[in-house]
Amino acid sequence: MAENISSERIMASVISQIEIAPRYFRLRFLAPHIAQRATAGQFVHILPRAHYTLDPLLRRAFSIMSTCGETFEILYRVEGRGTALMSQWNDGALVDVLGPLGNGFAALPTPPQRAILVGGGVGIPPMAMLASRCTANHALVALIGARSQEEVICVEDFAQYDVPVHIATDDGSVGHHGYVTELLKIELQTDKQAVVYACGPLPMLRAVARVCADFNVPCQVSLEENMPCGVGVCNGCVVPVANAGDDYERFRRICIQGPVLWTHEIDWSGFWHSGTL
Repeated sequence: MAENISSERIMASVISQIEIAPRYFRLRFLAPHIAQRATAGQFVHILPRAHYTLDPLLRRAFSIMSTCGETFEILYRVEGRGTALMSQWNDGALVDVLGPLGNGFAALPTPPQRAILVGGGVGIPPMAMLASRCTANHALVALIGARSQEEVICVEDFAQYDVPVHIATDDGSVGHHGYVTELLKIELQTDKQAVVYACGPLPMLRAVARVCADFNVPCQVSLEENMPCGVGVCNGCVVPVANAGDDYERFRRICIQGPVLWTHEIDWSGFWHSGTL
């Protein structure tokens, strides 16, 4: 797989930030280099600190959610110290950003094939960006999974691109009561010519891969791994791959050989042995 080499380290300016749900923030930057080169599935590596301190030490990786002119947007959930600091940024703040990084999704299929976009949690934003690339020649449907109604995000983004959305929540507070993979099974029972694209928590992606294998449909997933360096040096984001020729080929560095992979390329059982879970 080709490795992306068009990334740069820049100082991006915060244009806007808004909390759209409890702990979920949409953050837009002015960064022409990233905005004009990014493709759906790529990510940026952000240093969540001021220039005069080394705390926090490491960058955080975030999928690119949208681009518009010279700006791009991410959506993140506050989970720890780094993202908590990010949530305090005001308009005009200068942020150290590396990107765009990684390899994105394959081109959307054209009829008679349909694209099914499956997203969960902060895995929904790259699905929204993929939807933004659709044209009148594409047929798409989006399936969103969340724990409850208050964590359902990005519905309006899919509506902007005329992509129908079906929702599944763990507690049944809105949409289907159950997992998003149950909605996927329903879609594939009536359309076995589809191509599936997914991003979300590892257990969800593993379940999506299993469903797609059962229905014999192709599926690409964007893996959410910790990326300490983001440029292929530290090997902290490796994932096990199937049919590896030797031990050296046993793992792929998601930051430069992903984060998007075909599900048949991944050794899903190997995650348990590699320390990923």
